[in-house]
Amino acid sequence: MIAPEKWYEHQKEYQRYGIDMKPQPQRQMRSQKKRKIKKISLPAGNGKKLAFSTVLAAGIAMIMLIIITAYSAGVRYDINCMIKENQALMGEIENLQVKLYSASNIDYVEGKAVGSLGMIYPSSKNSVHISSDDMPAPGFADVLKENAYN
Repeated sequence: MIAPEKWYEHQKEYQRYGIDMKPQPQRQMRSQKKRKIKKISLPAGNGKKLAFSTVLAAGIAMIMLIIITAYSAGVRYDINCMIKENQALMGEIENLQVKLYSASNIDYVEGKAVGSLGMIYPSSKNSVHISSDDMPAPGFADVLKENAYN
């Protein structure tokens, strides 16, 4: 077994040097390294051209933004007009459905038949009861068709 003092020493060396337990070579500091920095020199007057072209590009971008905004506003106006037209048409459809329902309502049909056409409900004297013995033979509809179209 390792004595505690040696163990602590071993741990310090492990933390300092790593798995190899050997000192790693010292790295050069950045200030010690020689770096060659190339300086870019622009010809005289090029800065003004660059600034002008940057401002020109920004101006063109802003003009394009205004044009796109105006176009989208026009499209939105057209959409709103179509929505209003659709709402008007939906109102007409609902009115027609109400008229159709009232025209096909049984009370309306019954009132029209009694009032305009003079129809009445049959009494028990005017009704006919049919039993299963009175049923016509099969093919009765064909016979009626032949008599109706001849």
